[in-house]
Amino acid sequence: MFEKRYMAILADTEESKSIHYALRHQVYCQEKGFLDSSDIALETDRFDTDAVHFLVRDLLKSKWVGTLRVILPKQNGLPMMQIIGDDLLRDKGLLLNKVAEISRLSIISQHRNKISVVNEHSFSEVMFSLVSAAKHYCESLGIDTWVFLCRKSLSKIANRQGMAMNKIGGPYEYKGDRYPYVVNLDDAFTGLEKISNKLHKLLHSHQSFQRYSEFLYKPPSAEIRQG
Repeated sequence: MFEKRYMAILADTEESKSIHYALRHQVYCQEKGFLDSSDIALETDRFDTDAVHFLVRDLLKSKWVGTLRVILPKQNGLPMMQIIGDDLLRDKGLLLNKVAEISRLSIISQHRNKISVVNEHSFSEVMFSLVSAAKHYCESLGIDTWVFLCRKSLSKIANRQGMAMNKIGGPYEYKGDRYPYVVNLDDAFTGLEKISNKLHKLLHSHQSFQRYSEFLYKPPSAEIRQG
């Protein structure tokens, strides 16, 4: 069952953040080659210090399979503003204190290539678990908008599967062509119910994630490297 196989986890300890960084290194550095590999097999940057990190656990396989990072609004702006500036977001009428940037959305290759779906148009279970957890967390803080700086391929998948991503400019050069997108959390998922009533209900469930510090499963230290 969807609800039981995959669990979204808020990485609220140093141990869980290390798992998050190791998964990112596996996907972005080893599998895709988007980023340079690290001797310590962890992919991090200066924005991680103040970010909120989510993981997904495959309970059936006892394995960590996905990550997502939420960068909350700060006085000095979001990371993507260093590439596109802040005028573009302001011109769209966005209140920057209610905007979070989503990045480091990664799923390990075994799950990217073997997507379990409710129907042919639905989110993969792993991706949906991450998106749902981040949505509930952000809404609890009064954040109503997400921004992405990503390739067109991600937006095509998201729009096709029930999350409306609206392109607002670009392209910008950042390790290839990247485009800025806005997701309005109030109405981005209005088409999801037509695609899958089950996923629509999950999106509006009261418990979309657990904190790692409260999670019953505690991995051995070797799993942090997940080799």
